[in-house]
Amino acid sequence: MTDFDALIDAERNRLIGALERLDDERWNSPSLCGGWRVRDVVVHLLMPYQMSLPRFFINMAAAGFAFDRMADRWATRDTRPKDELLSALRRTKAERFGVPGTGPEAPLSHLVIHAEDIYRPLKIDHVIEPESANIVLDQLTTPQAQRSLKPGLIDGLAFSTQDTGWRHGTGAQVLGSASALISTLAGRQGSVAELTGEGAILLQGRGR
Repeated sequence: MTDFDALIDAERNRLIGALERLDDERWNSPSLCGGWRVRDVVVHLLMPYQMSLPRFFINMAAAGFAFDRMADRWATRDTRPKDELLSALRRTKAERFGVPGTGPEAPLSHLVIHAEDIYRPLKIDHVIEPESANIVLDQLTTPQAQRSLKPGLIDGLAFSTQDTGWRHGTGAQVLGSASALISTLAGRQGSVAELTGEGAILLQGRGR
């Protein structure tokens, strides 16, 4: 049986360790989430733990029921200092991931995907636990997750990681690290260039 708490703890601790070493310039530098600084991504990671369901609906109504607009306001209007945000991130270990209807893999995927949004632009060396990476990749290739991407993006492609033994799909081969595939399948275009195989060329063309 998968110990999701242990996997989440490992990824959270790794991210916090990296964030603690950032100076103010890097803390406020761009992430892979469009328009968000690193600090804004950290605030977003806290949202499922700190926004109650009533507050969620109030904020959604204020944003015209546009989730992306609501999430952007939540992330960019928070003025808490770095130490306070990191303390809040540590406390999520003992808090509930408050997104109704999600499975036990949801907080892990949320953490790993957005950690990549921080690690990759800052060129921070990191390793994702293979089991964690494969769980996140499985979730990113579900029909539900793919609704947020361009239709047909992964059709007819066979994905394989070079470091965790994960595979998905049939067709033209797309090879890469778990990190690059997670970032790509989460809709971040820059990581496509790190992938190889005849399917990588198709994938890059479809993403334009």
